[in-house]
Amino acid sequence: MPITARQRRVLDYIKHYFEAHQEAPTIAEIGKEFGMSSSASAHNLVSVLEKEGFIRRIPNVSRGIELIEEGPAEEKYEIPLLGVVAAGAPIEAILNYETVYIPRDMMRDGRMFALRVSGDSMIDEQIRDNDLIILQSQQTAENGKTVVALIDGSDATVKRFYGNRNHVRLEPANPNYEPIIVRPPQRVQIQGVIVGVIRQYK
Repeated sequence: MPITARQRRVLDYIKHYFEAHQEAPTIAEIGKEFGMSSSASAHNLVSVLEKEGFIRRIPNVSRGIELIEEGPAEEKYEIPLLGVVAAGAPIEAILNYETVYIPRDMMRDGRMFALRVSGDSMIDEQIRDNDLIILQSQQTAENGKTVVALIDGSDATVKRFYGNRNHVRLEPANPNYEPIIVRPPQRVQIQGVIVGVIRQYK
């Protein structure tokens, strides 16, 4: 799972601290640097960095953080995480302004963004609840492409797109769900086409 921009800033702080002091910062120093009100917040961030393989922690040592060399650098690109989209019934589009990092092979020309999926209507496309979908922003799509579509300007959903002059069919990838038929087709605005999925294994 790509780390968030905030987690990346903490990792960069730890690296710079090592360069300046030849030792790791304490959890308290990390918390103070980032204005965290409790050491638990800093502890949680450091735990994520350890889980994702960026650092190693030595138990019961106050400066017991070791950096793990990031292998031959796979270049990461920061894109906005704009909120939640439904794989199921449409839900109101929610915008927020977090960011995530994605690998180079998911980058495309133009604007890129990510959304977190809520629901299971696209599981046969390997898009599951709580996955991050990576999208290339565009307003048109070929029939059969998996898109994020906005219905009536407010309800966002992720589905396979099929359009003609009379209607748009938004097709789920789960037999438990019915297609969404929208007439006239102008009620549907495509927000982007999915180019990748990122899943965090529990």
